[in-house]
Amino acid sequence: MTVMTLTIEPDEFRGLSALVVLDRAADGGDAHSDTGADAVSKARTLMRTALSDKLEKAGLPWAPPEGAVRERAAEAAQRPGAMRALAGNKKLRRDAAYVLALALLVVLWGGYVRRWSWTGFEDNNQLWDWLKLLLVPVAVGTIPLWIRDRKYIGTGRRVVYAVVIAACVVFVIVGYLVPLQWTGFRGQTLWNWFELLLLPVALTATMALTSVRVRGSKVSLRPYQRVLMVALAVAWIVTVIGGYALRWQWTGYTGNTLWDWFALLLLPLVFPTILLPALLKWITGNAEGRAKKAREAAMASTATGASGTSG
Repeated sequence: MTVMTLTIEPDEFRGLSALVVLDRAADGGDAHSDTGADAVSKARTLMRTALSDKLEKAGLPWAPPEGAVRERAAEAAQRPGAMRALAGNKKLRRDAAYVLALALLVVLWGGYVRRWSWTGFEDNNQLWDWLKLLLVPVAVGTIPLWIRDRKYIGTGRRVVYAVVIAACVVFVIVGYLVPLQWTGFRGQTLWNWFELLLLPVALTATMALTSVRVRGSKVSLRPYQRVLMVALAVAWIVTVIGGYALRWQWTGYTGNTLWDWFALLLLPLVFPTILLPALLKWITGNAEGRAKKAREAAMASTATGASGTSG
């Protein structure tokens, strides 16, 4: 066994001691006894867990053989391909973004002002049309990142997000009440909003939960989230009763059969919950399962080493 001596700073030791005290309190032990030996064990556990995660991200197994390390190092040392080099060029990406933005402005001007028929913009001249076009890719590309990295988002930015969401809700209400014809909201029923929102919501929620599980975090709902889910379910049941029994026209339910509900819910529910996880598992080579096994092996090895040291 290789012996390596590490020196840690006082603040690092205090952090380890704090974790030991919390673990003891959770297990019902004496939180005020000496934490020295347990701090060493906790440091080894944290080191093994972090090392396992880093190796998994590098595409290497736990305790990788020397040959696999050399092979992986040789791959990393190879010159990147042309596409990878272009993707890593910040100046080129910035210039490309400027060119695309300018091209979009020209096309918008030509489609709406000059009425270029080949753009098809004149027939899709309401905000509702653009929401149907852009909502899924924008939501899938941004919301999971916000959820996964929420701990790095500052309070000021969270406030900005909340204000933007509230402003969007108010804008939709104004679009119905004023009405603002260019929004296309007037005449859209609750059924239409389901068609617009269900798939992006289901996709982003599934991708966010999957990314959290791959990173090894425990997924749990907070009390207010549970309350919100129950409230939404109750509200939906109320709209179903009102739409079919009381003929609330704004729901848009009247005339939609059970088959129509299947058609509405099948893709948003089946694809994110069944097909997407299976696809991600296949693409990543079951990274979640391998990471879980690596963490379990690291914990087991740490527990064995700690018991041997204490003995």
